[in-house]
Amino acid sequence: MKTNTLGQTIDYHQEHFPESLIELSELVTKFRERRESYNVTSTGNNWGYGCYASHQPSVHHISLKKMNQIKEFDRESGLITLEPGVTYNILSQYLQKNAPEWIAPVHGGGPDCSVIGNALERGYGITPIMDHFGACQALKAILPDGRIYQSPLSSIDLKDLSKKFRYGIGPYLDGIFTQSNMGIVTEMTIKLAPKSESIELFFFNFDESEIVDGVEIIRKIKTKYKGIVGGVNLMNKERMLSMLVDYPEELIKSREPLPQDLIQQKKKDFMVGDWNIVGAIYGQKEIVKATKKLIKRDIKNFKAKKVFLSQSKIQLLNRIDSSIPFLFTSSLKRTFKALTELLNILNGIPERTALKLAYWKNLSNKKIANPTQDNCGIIWYAPLVELNQKNVRDYIKLMKRVSERFDFNPIITLTTVDEMCFDSTVPILFNKKDPLDQKRAHDYFHALLEEGYLEGFYPYRFGTHSMDNFIDKLDSEYISIIDSIKKAFDPNCIYSNGRYHKSIETKTKQPTVKSIYFGGTF
Repeated sequence: MKTNTLGQTIDYHQEHFPESLIELSELVTKFRERRESYNVTSTGNNWGYGCYASHQPSVHHISLKKMNQIKEFDRESGLITLEPGVTYNILSQYLQKNAPEWIAPVHGGGPDCSVIGNALERGYGITPIMDHFGACQALKAILPDGRIYQSPLSSIDLKDLSKKFRYGIGPYLDGIFTQSNMGIVTEMTIKLAPKSESIELFFFNFDESEIVDGVEIIRKIKTKYKGIVGGVNLMNKERMLSMLVDYPEELIKSREPLPQDLIQQKKKDFMVGDWNIVGAIYGQKEIVKATKKLIKRDIKNFKAKKVFLSQSKIQLLNRIDSSIPFLFTSSLKRTFKALTELLNILNGIPERTALKLAYWKNLSNKKIANPTQDNCGIIWYAPLVELNQKNVRDYIKLMKRVSERFDFNPIITLTTVDEMCFDSTVPILFNKKDPLDQKRAHDYFHALLEEGYLEGFYPYRFGTHSMDNFIDKLDSEYISIIDSIKKAFDPNCIYSNGRYHKSIETKTKQPTVKSIYFGGTF
């Protein structure tokens, strides 16, 4: 028996690890003929959303982690075709060796997550190409009925053209394979971002009273400097500290939040604000220099501590620390390390910096590797928040109110999707070995989900433990449309039945176990 990072039991009857499209096709054909249910994951490393198992019990689980080939790469255009088992680490190492002028579209989930899996969940990062499915130029998928789907220009044998014009001709169907159970994506061509000649990080730290001005600054920056400024994060002090300090063991055991006096002390030690804006300017040196000057002019009346750091400055600080190790405090050393890892991420090199928070309440293992195998407890609440002063203020009030009720520290990041919307990521961390703490975490999540919905905040994606909440709120016409498409692709509804749509009653063979199944598609 295994448990995922949600704390739920994962139990498989039969696992399969195809290494090629032919092997995968044979499995799909066999399951269809036998009417045996199955689910599919890429690497199973979507921590906090469900990992390996399916939304409902399945007879079979197919892992695509051995389908991990980079099939084609056009160095001139930066177009690369991948299989689902290609992780950010595989892609990053390949590019560093073969084409260092291009970077991988990494995120904070670490090196072992699937590039395609994250794109299919419509994930994002803070590298120049923030929208990961937005980088998809073409894809190929096996439908549950055995048919092969490929992007329209590929279907008329114009494969090279298909990769350069993502929408093709006629109805755009590639998107139907995201956040769905319509088919198994077996390869995807994505557009890479070029490595920037210059990167300048910026940090604005400010008090709670300045939050309205902080939101307006972000909106202006994202509106005025599209294509030059990447994703911008707005993080509270608790979120910043979760990457920098350890959670006291005695508070984990007593299920208590971090006390305010400790937070204030650590905030001072690590020089973070109540709220912290973190972003980066990308491009040629002259453009970065000019943009930095313009942003400084834009924020001159903003009451915040403002810091700009180039790659060379961060590298210099690290060299000084190596040469004179006693010069800086341990807090500053950790900060330098975090800055270096952030720069690596911005340069397309995956890091485990943000993954550290998954271990915050793990008493047995502090070595950051694999949150599922290391028995970490984490649930993600990821609501969309309109990028305006009122909505952000209301959202923060909601987070504080509900967090206080359940004795959790509100750990808040708001990341720009564009100049109109934030996606907020809130990790709910718990001790998986403590059943009461686990239940409290799930109750906290569901309270945020329901109360957030009533105030207009709703997740951009769901884990398998909470997908029914989304399904139950759909109107009947939407359900009918999705059901029609599902039945056209999967007449017996044997592939991931109930994933992002209302479950359809079937006569397929199901496992006769009592275990609860939760899962996902990374």
